[in-house]
Amino acid sequence: MISKKPRKKGQGRKTLYKKSMNKQTRNLVLMGYTHKKVAEFYGLCEFTIIKWKSIYPEFKEAIETNRDEYDSNVVRSLYEIATGYTVTEKKTETEQNPLIGPPKVKITRTKKQIAPNVGAIKVWLYNRRREEFKPEPALASHEDIDQAPPPPLIINYNVNPPIRCVKITTGKDIDGEKL
Repeated sequence: MISKKPRKKGQGRKTLYKKSMNKQTRNLVLMGYTHKKVAEFYGLCEFTIIKWKSIYPEFKEAIETNRDEYDSNVVRSLYEIATGYTVTEKKTETEQNPLIGPPKVKITRTKKQIAPNVGAIKVWLYNRRREEFKPEPALASHEDIDQAPPPPLIINYNVNPPIRCVKITTGKDIDGEKL
């Protein structure tokens, strides 16, 4: 009979968990990874991920990242792209004239209006008002049109047997004899 001795603290296998995994885990979750997929990414079983959540509060926070905040940022960006937006560009130019003295720095700020993006508009309207803005199929089928489909194209062709070719040469062969 094997007796179970109480384990002393510090005995057993060392954990594979590292604090650097928190950031990577947060990124994986934001990409849509589940607990199981995160475990597969690290080469672990799902139980280990669940156990780490209970032991390491930073890991728990990383794996339970609020995706809604990030989704709302994407929605806001999509809205801006769909409706157009203004960007301020800052351009720095240095004028160097050795005769006058130190170089002069000229900073120019330009406001640019970015036009709305048609693709973003389609995505926005399709997701917000799906029934009104269904994407149209690329090719309409003949069931949708009242006309009958065109008759099938029939092509007839004849195959002639190959012509037998005979090579005729005149002149002298290698030995100088006439052919």
